Amino acid sequence: MFLFLKNRKDSTYAKVIGLLSSVSVCLLLLVVVLYFYMRIQEKEIFKSSNQIYNNEIHTLLNLNSESFTSISIDVTYWDEFVDFTKTRNLEWFNVSVANLLDAYKLEYVSVYTNEGELITKVSTAKIKTKDLIPKAAIDELLKKKIDHFYLKIPEGVVEIFGATIHPSNDPFKNKTNPSGCFFMARLLDNEYFADIEKISTSNIKFYEGNEKAVKTVYTIVPLKDYNDKLVSELYFKRAYNIDFWITKTILFIMGIAIVFSWIIYYTYAKKWSKLPLSFIKRILRDGDQSSINSLKNIKGEFRYIGKLFEENQIKTKELQIAKDKAEESDKLKSAFLMNLSHEVRTPMNAILGFSDLLSNTDLSPEDKEKYIRIIKESGKNLIEIIDDLVEMSKIDSNIIKPNLTPIDLNKVLDDIEESYKVVQKNSNIEFKFSRENIDKKIITDKTKLTEIIINLLNNAFKFTNEGFVIFDCKVKESKNEICFTVKDSGIGIPDDLQKNVFKRFSKLSDSEVSANDGLGLGLAISKAYVDMLGGSISFQSQVNVGTIFNFSIPLQYINEDLENSLTTIVKQPLPKDLGNEKLILVAEDDNINYLLIEKILKDINFNILRAHDGVEAVNICKTNNEIDLVLMDIKMPNLDGYEAFKQIREFNTDIPIIAQTSYSFQEELDKIEALGFTDFISKPIQKDKLYAMIQNYLKE
Repeated sequence: MFLFLKNRKDSTYAKVIGLLSSVSVCLLLLVVVLYFYMRIQEKEIFKSSNQIYNNEIHTLLNLNSESFTSISIDVTYWDEFVDFTKTRNLEWFNVSVANLLDAYKLEYVSVYTNEGELITKVSTAKIKTKDLIPKAAIDELLKKKIDHFYLKIPEGVVEIFGATIHPSNDPFKNKTNPSGCFFMARLLDNEYFADIEKISTSNIKFYEGNEKAVKTVYTIVPLKDYNDKLVSELYFKRAYNIDFWITKTILFIMGIAIVFSWIIYYTYAKKWSKLPLSFIKRILRDGDQSSINSLKNIKGEFRYIGKLFEENQIKTKELQIAKDKAEESDKLKSAFLMNLSHEVRTPMNAILGFSDLLSNTDLSPEDKEKYIRIIKESGKNLIEIIDDLVEMSKIDSNIIKPNLTPIDLNKVLDDIEESYKVVQKNSNIEFKFSRENIDKKIITDKTKLTEIIINLLNNAFKFTNEGFVIFDCKVKESKNEICFTVKDSGIGIPDDLQKNVFKRFSKLSDSEVSANDGLGLGLAISKAYVDMLGGSISFQSQVNVGTIFNFSIPLQYINEDLENSLTTIVKQPLPKDLGNEKLILVAEDDNINYLLIEKILKDINFNILRAHDGVEAVNICKTNNEIDLVLMDIKMPNLDGYEAFKQIREFNTDIPIIAQTSYSFQEELDKIEALGFTDFISKPIQKDKLYAMIQNYLKE
C-alpha cells in the first residue's frame, strides 16, 4: 500500500489503491469480529432452546399424568365402589369400572384390599401379568391416598395411577379410612410413544446411555417407582433447525471477496479506464459490431452504453425494414385501390347501364327480365366484395368467433355438390366429388366450413380450363380430425408466389384466365376460418400441373342426448293480410332506403308513417298511439337512433322497436342489445327476414 503512495507519477491512482486497501483491512477485521460474536450467540441460543424444550416436555408429561390422576380420584370416592370392596359384585365392576380401559386407553385396572389381596382386575391383551402391584406399593398408597409411579414388568415399563377408595362424602379422603385400593396402569409401548410424539413433535425412546444429540435439543425424563427409585429413563429429542452455517459461509465468502476484490481492482483498474474508451472510438468511427459486444461484456455504465449502441443499430435496421415494408405496403395499397376500383366499377357499370336501359318503354318483357336479373347479380357481386372487406376487417379486429353448432356434414356436402353441378358449365372439366359417409352429426361452424370449401372450389374452377377438379373428404378418427382435399389440374402457382398465397389482396395474374376477378381475399379468409376452427391448411402446387389444397378441422361428434333433444323449426307460411290495420313508423333519412322498405311493407298491406330523423320519430310516437311497430335507423341527422330509442322508452315501454343498421361489427350489435332494442336487422334488408321478424313481434 505504501509503495503506491510513493508513486509520484500516478499519485491519484496510488491514493485510490491505498484507500481501497485500508477499507479492505477494516472490513476483514469486521468479518473476524462478527464471526467470534456469532459463535458466542450460537452457544447461548442452543442452551436457551434446550432449557425451553426441557421445561416443555416436563410440563406436557405432568399435564398428561394429571388427567389420569384426576380420573382415579373421581372414581374412588363412590359409595357403590365402597360396597363393591365388601360384596365383590363383579357384574357391577365390569359395567361401572372396567369400561375405563376403552374410555381412556388403559391396559390394566385392578382393586386390592388394604391387606394387599387382589379383589379383581381387568386388562388388555398387552398385559398378561395378573398381580403386578407389590404389597409395598399398596402400603405406600395407604399412606399417601393418591400415588403416581412406574413399575417394570415382563411386558415392559408401566405407568401406575393409584388411589384409595372412600365414600362419596369424603372426596378429599381425609374423613374415613380406606375401603381398598384402586390402580390404573398404561403400558409405555409404541402406541404410547406415538401419542406423545404427536403432541410434542418429538422423537421418544428409552434412554440407553449412548445417544448423541446432533442438531437436536433433547431432555431425559427419569421414571421412578413408589419408593422413588429409578426404573428407567425416557429420551426426548427434537430437531434443532437453528444453524449458523449460512452466516459462517457468508462471513467466509465476504472475507474471500474482500481479498479478491482488492487484487482484481488493482490488476484491472487501468484496463477498465482505457479499454472501454478504445471500443467506443472504434464504434463511432467504424460501427464495429465486435466492439459493441466487447463493450457489453464490461460491467457498469459501459455495458449500458454498449446496449445503447446496439439498440441504436437495431433501430436503424428496423427503420430500414419498416421503410422497405412501407414502400411495399404503399405499392400493395396502390395495387389494391386500382383493383378495388376495377372490381367495384364492373358491377356498378352493369347496374347503372342496365338500369338506364330499363327506362326504354319499348323493351320486351324477356329483355326486362334479363336486365333485372343482371342488375340483381351485379348487386350481389358488389355486396360480396364489400362483405369480403368487412369480413377481413372483422378478422383483423378479432371480432369474429366460431359459431359451433351441430350440423349434418353429409347434407352440407350434398348441397355444395348439387350447387356446383348446376353452376359448373365447363364441359372440359371433370368434376369429381367423393367423401366418406358420416352417420353422426358433428359440431363445427357450418357457415365458415361451407365458405372454406366454396372458396377452394371456386379457385380450382377459376384457374382450370380443362382437366379435372376433385373434392375429397375423409374422417380420421384415430387423429380426431376431418380432412378435406381440393385438387385441380389448373395452371398451378409459381414457386416465387407460393409464399404469398394466404396473404390478403394476393392474386395470381394470368392472361389466359378471364375469371381472375375478386379482391384476392378468399384464401386469406379461408385460412383465418380454418385457424378459428382449430384446424390447419396447406397446399402443394406445380406450374402447368395443378394444385392440391388440404385442410383439416377437429372431429367432434354431437352427444346423442343433445341430438335427440333438437327440434325442427317448421317455417310458417306468411299471411297475405299480415299488415291489415297495422301501422308501422319507419325512421329513415335516406330516401332510397325508405322507398325500398315502404314497397316491401305495403306489399303485405301495412300502413306506413315516415320520420326523417330521430327528433321526428320521437314526436310522432308521442302524438300517435296507434303505431304498432317502429323500424329505427341508427345513423340519422339531428338525433340518432340510440337517443331516439331512449326518449321513446321514457313514455312507451311496450312498442316493439327494431334497429336497422348498415354496421355489422360486434361492438355495434352489442350496443344495440345492451340498450334494449327489441331486435335488429342489417342492411341490405332481406325481405323474407324482415317479414318473419315483423310477424314474430306483431302476433295477436
